[in-house]
Amino acid sequence: MKFWKIFSFEFAYQIRRPWPWLVFVVLIIFAFFNTRVGILPVTLPKDFILNSPFIITAVTVFSCQIWLLLAAAVPGEASARDVHTRMYPLLYTSPISRAEYLGGRFLAAFTIHAIILLGTQVGSLLAVYAPGMNPDIVGPFRPEAYLAAYGYIGLSNAFIATVVQFSLALLSRRPMVGYFGSLLLFFLSYPVTFTLYMNGLGKRALMADPIGIMAIMNEMMTEWTIVEKNVRMFTLEGAMLWNRLLWLGIAVAMGAFIYLRFRFVHHTGGWSWKWKFGNKTSNEKKESEPIRPFPLPTPTNSYSFSTHLWQTLATARSSFWMIVTSPAGLFLLVVFPVMLTLIVLIELEHWGIPLLPRTPHLLTKHLTGILTTPSNYWVMVPLFTVYFAGELIWRERDAGLNENIDATPVPEWVLFVGKFIGLGLVLALLMVIIALVGITVQVVNGYYDFQIGRYLQVLLGFQLTDYLLFAALAFTVQVVVNQKYVGYVLALVAYFCIIFSSFIGVEHNLLVYASGPAWSFTEMRGFGGTVGPWLWLRLYWFAWALLLALVARLFWMRGRESGSRVRFQLAKRRFTRSSVGVAVAAGVLILTLGSFIFYNTNVLNEHLTDEEMVQRRADYERLYGKYEGIAQPQRTATKLQIEIYPEKKAATIRGSYRLVNRDAKPIKAIHVEPAFYVETRITFDHPARAMVTDEKRGHFIYALDQPLQPGDSLTLNFDVKYERRGFRTSSSSPLGGPRRSGAGTAVLENGSYFPDGALPVIGYQPMRELWSAEDRRKQGLPRQVTLEAPGDIDQGMASVPAATFEAIISTDAGQVAVAPGELRRTWSKEGRSYFHYVSDVPINGTDVFFSADYKVYREKRNQVDLQLFLHPGHTKHAERLLRSARAALDYYSAQFGPYPYRYLQIVEQPGNFMGMGVDGSGVITGGEGFFLLDPQGEGFDAMFEIVAHEMGHQWWGMQLKPAFAEGGGVISESLAWYSAMQLVKKEKGREALRRFMAWMREPNPWPPIRTGLPLLRAMDPWANYRKGPYAMHALSEYAGEERVNVALRSLVQKKASSLATTLDMYRELQVVTPDSLKPMLHDLFETNTFWTFDTKQASVKQTGKGAWQVTLEVDAHKTVSDSAGYEKEVPVNQWVEIGLFAAAEPGEILGKPLYVQKHFIRKGLQTITVTLPSKPARGGIDPYNLLDWEEGDNIEKIQPL
Repeated sequence: MKFWKIFSFEFAYQIRRPWPWLVFVVLIIFAFFNTRVGILPVTLPKDFILNSPFIITAVTVFSCQIWLLLAAAVPGEASARDVHTRMYPLLYTSPISRAEYLGGRFLAAFTIHAIILLGTQVGSLLAVYAPGMNPDIVGPFRPEAYLAAYGYIGLSNAFIATVVQFSLALLSRRPMVGYFGSLLLFFLSYPVTFTLYMNGLGKRALMADPIGIMAIMNEMMTEWTIVEKNVRMFTLEGAMLWNRLLWLGIAVAMGAFIYLRFRFVHHTGGWSWKWKFGNKTSNEKKESEPIRPFPLPTPTNSYSFSTHLWQTLATARSSFWMIVTSPAGLFLLVVFPVMLTLIVLIELEHWGIPLLPRTPHLLTKHLTGILTTPSNYWVMVPLFTVYFAGELIWRERDAGLNENIDATPVPEWVLFVGKFIGLGLVLALLMVIIALVGITVQVVNGYYDFQIGRYLQVLLGFQLTDYLLFAALAFTVQVVVNQKYVGYVLALVAYFCIIFSSFIGVEHNLLVYASGPAWSFTEMRGFGGTVGPWLWLRLYWFAWALLLALVARLFWMRGRESGSRVRFQLAKRRFTRSSVGVAVAAGVLILTLGSFIFYNTNVLNEHLTDEEMVQRRADYERLYGKYEGIAQPQRTATKLQIEIYPEKKAATIRGSYRLVNRDAKPIKAIHVEPAFYVETRITFDHPARAMVTDEKRGHFIYALDQPLQPGDSLTLNFDVKYERRGFRTSSSSPLGGPRRSGAGTAVLENGSYFPDGALPVIGYQPMRELWSAEDRRKQGLPRQVTLEAPGDIDQGMASVPAATFEAIISTDAGQVAVAPGELRRTWSKEGRSYFHYVSDVPINGTDVFFSADYKVYREKRNQVDLQLFLHPGHTKHAERLLRSARAALDYYSAQFGPYPYRYLQIVEQPGNFMGMGVDGSGVITGGEGFFLLDPQGEGFDAMFEIVAHEMGHQWWGMQLKPAFAEGGGVISESLAWYSAMQLVKKEKGREALRRFMAWMREPNPWPPIRTGLPLLRAMDPWANYRKGPYAMHALSEYAGEERVNVALRSLVQKKASSLATTLDMYRELQVVTPDSLKPMLHDLFETNTFWTFDTKQASVKQTGKGAWQVTLEVDAHKTVSDSAGYEKEVPVNQWVEIGLFAAAEPGEILGKPLYVQKHFIRKGLQTITVTLPSKPARGGIDPYNLLDWEEGDNIEKIQPL
C-alpha cells in the first residue's frame, strides 16, 4: 500500500514539473525533423517506405540518444531529492521499507521516462501523416511497427538509463549526478562504440552500445533487404537480443547493488575526493589538549576594484577546485584523456598499416573537434560544459548558502566572471592534458618531433576559444532561465540547434552561434589562409559572448524573489552607465564585424543557402536540360599558359581548345560552361555572338555566324583569372558555388592545387542537375532514371575522344609546377620558374595543376618518364611508390596492352586526404595523409597495393572507358583491383596476396551485402570494390590467369574507340573459359550467387611408412539472391579446391601448401579422403576463399586419430 502511495506522490510531483513535458516536446520535434529532413531524402531513390518498421526503428533509436541527454533530471530528483531538500531525517524514521521507498520512486521515474519516450512515436506519426508528405512513400498504417520500436527499444533503454541515473544520484545523494550517468552512457553509445566499430572490433562494438544503435543499424542496414526493410517487423533477435540481455543484466545487477547498499541512516558527508596526507581531524585530537584562544583579525572594509579582482580570483579558484575534485571533473580530466590515449593508439593506423604520429595529423584528426560538428568523442566536452555550468551557477543554492552569499557586498559580475574563469581554467587544463596525450602517443610510437608550440597554438588557441564561447552561452542560459533542470534542457537544445542548424534552415555563420569557417593545418600548406576568416568570426562571436555575459550579470539571481517581474526590475536597476557602455561596445563590435564579414561573404563572394542551391540546380535543368545530347564540337587539342603567383594567392590561365565537329550535321551554336569560382572571358577564331550569357547558372550559348560543318574545326580561346577576394562562409557545390569567390584556397604560399573544373567545358553538364529525389519532387522535376542496363547501351557508342595537351606553367622561384604531360624543359626568368609539359599522345580525364616546394624523383622506365613529386618531409617511402609503379608498368603492359603515354606522374596533393586517386591520363595523386602510412617489414604493404590499383586505372578507366550504365564500376574499379591482386602475387608471392585479400575482406568501409544486382549490373560500392575483384580472382585461379588476362587484353583492343559495358567483358571471358567452368562463370557474373563452405571435421592417421591419410568432412551450400533479397538454395555440383597445409611459420596465414587440388563437390555433408607423404597441420575446403568470401570455418586444425 505504501509502495503505491510513494509511487503516486512521486509521479504526481514529477509530472507537474515543466522539464518532463519540455523534453517530450523536444523529442516530438526531433523525431519529426529526423524523419522528414534526415531520412526522407534517402527514401525515394532507395524505394523505402517512410513509415516502414526499419525507418520507425531507426528514428526511435536515434531519438533515444537525444532523450538520454535531456531527461536525466527525473530519476535524479526521484532518488536524491529528499537528501537535497534535507527532508530525509523525517522520511528515514518513517515506518516504510527499503523496497517501498526505493521501488515506488524508481517506478515513478521509469514511468515518466516511458511517457516522455512516447514523444518519439508521436513525432514519427506527425512526420508521416501531417500535411506536405508525398503519398507515394507512405505505406499502410501498422501500429505494431510503432509498438515494437517503442517496446523493444524505447522501454528497454528507459529501464537501463533510469537504473543508471537513479543509482548514481542515490549513491552520491545529489540529483544532478544522474546527468553524469547519462553522459557515461552516451560516451559508451557514441564515441566508444563508434571507435571500436571503425577499428575492426565490430562484435565488441555491438555489445558495448547501451542504446543499441550499432546493433540495430549494423544488422538491419547491412543484412536486411529493401523488401525486408519495408515489411519485416523489428524483433529482438541476433545481435540486438544479446545486446539487450547484456545491458538489462548490467542494469539489474547495478540496481540490486544499490538496493542492498542503501540504508536509512544519517549521512555524515558526501563523496570525498580529497587526499588526506595523514592530517588528523578534529575528532582525533586528544581531549586533554588545551584550547588556546587567539585574537580575531580586525576586518577592513574595502570595496575597491582591486578587492573585486581578488574576490574574482578567489571565486575562480574555488570553482576550479570544485570541478576538478568532482566525479565528473575527474572523469573529464583523467578517465577521458586515458581513454583518448588508448583510442588514438588504436586508431593510429589506416588499412591495417601504422601511421606516422606527426603532430599536424594528431591535432587535426584526433585531438580537436569542431564545436558545430558532433564528431566522435569531442562531442563530450560541450556536454560536460553544460553540466559544469549548471553546477557552478546553482552551487550556493544547492548548498543552502545562497542567502549568505547574496548578502555579501560582492558585485554580480564578480560571481559570474569568477565562476566562468573557473570553468575556463578547467577547459584550459583539459587542453594541456590533451597535448600531453598527443605527446604520449608519439613517445609510445618512437616519434620525438613533438612541436609543442603547435600543440599549444592549436589547443589553447583554436580549440579552447570555441569551448569558452559555448561556456558563455551555457552560463547565460542557466542564469536567465533560473530553473536548473530546465536550464540544462534548454542549453542542450541550444547546442543541438547549433550542430543541426542547417536542418532548420539557418546556415549563415553570422546566424549560428560560435560557428565560422573551420581552420585547417597541413604540413604542405600550413594553415593555408584559414586563420584570418576563423579569427574574424571568433571576434564577432566574442562580441556576442560579451553581450551574453552582460545579460547574465543583469539577471543574476540574488535574494529570495525569483519572479520574472522582480528580476526584470532588478535588471533595469543594474543597467547602469557602465552596463550601457559594455552594451554599446558589444553592439558596435557586432555591427562592425558583422558588416565586414557580410561584405566578404555576401558581396565579394556569393553566399547561397541549401535551398537557393536547390533552386539554382532546378532552374539550370529546366532552362538548359533540353540541350543535353545535342551535337557539340569535341576537343582535340589543349594549349595553356598558366601563371601561378603563390605569394599573391592569384593565378591566370590563358588557353585554347581546338574543337572539331565529328557529327554528321553542321553545328550552329556552341554551349560553354565556365567554372564558377573564377572569372572567365571566352572568344572564338570564327565570328560568333553570345545568345545566352547566364552567369548565374553558368551556361553560355554562342551562335556561329557560319555553322561548323562536319569535319571542320575552330579554336576557342579563354582567359581565366583566379583572384582571392575576401573569404567565404563555407565551400559550396560547383553549380551553386560562388561566382566571384576567387581562387579560395586553390592558390597558397605552398601547395597550390587547381582541381578538376577550373577550365571551361563544352556542352550541357548533367552532373550539375538536381540529384536528390525529394528535392526533385518538390521542384516538380521528373524522377531521374536510374542507370541503363548494359544491354540497352548502343554497343557502337563512341567514347569522348582524348586531346593532345601542352602547357607552359610558371610559379615563384623555389617551387615546382606540375601539369599533365612529359616535361620537355624548364627555365628561369625574372625570378620565376617555368615548366613546359607536353603530351603528343591524346589524353583524357581531368586538367589538374600543382605548385609546391616538391622533392622530385625522376627516372626512365620503358621509354616512360616516371615522375614522383613529394613534400620534402614525406619521402620516407618514395622507393615503395616507385617500385610499385615500375612493376605495374611492366606487368600491365605485358598483360593488358602497352602503356600509351610518355609520362607517369605521382603527385602529392595538399590536404589531409588519406587515399589516392586518378586525375587523368598518366596522373595519380595522393593526399598528404596517404604519406603518413608507415609499412613495416614485409607485411601488408598498402602503399604498394594502392599504387598498383591506381595504376590499373590507366588501363581500366583511361584506355578502356566504361559506359554510363549499370556495371560501369565493375569495368573500372573491379578490374583495377583485380590487376593489383595479380601484380602482388607476381611480385611478392601468394602469401602476400593472402594478406592483401584478408585486408580487403575487412567490413570497412564497405560491409558485405548479399542483396542487390548481379555483377553484370552491379552499382553498389561493395560489388565494385570487393565482390568484382573476388570474382575475377576466382576465375583466374580456376580458368587460369593467362586466359583471363588474354580476354581483358582483347577487350581493351576491341573497345579502344567506343564505350565498354560488362557485357563486352563477359563475352570475352566466355571465350576463354572452358566449358566445364561455364556454370561457375555464370554464377559469378550473371546471378547473385553465394557459396558457404564449412569443414566440420578434419582427422589424420598414418597408414604406412611415410603415408598419411587425411579425412575431411565438409558441408557445402549455394544460394542465389535476387535484387529484392529473396534467397533460394540451389545444388552445388561443381569443382572446388581442397587444401592441406603444413604448420604455419611466423607471419604466414596458412602455412606451406602440401596438397591443393579441385574435387567435385555436391550439396550438403560429404567426406573427402586424401593420402599425403607428410603429415599436415591444417586443412579444409576452399582454403583461399575463392568462392566462399567469408573467412572463418573453411579451414580447421587436423586432429590425429
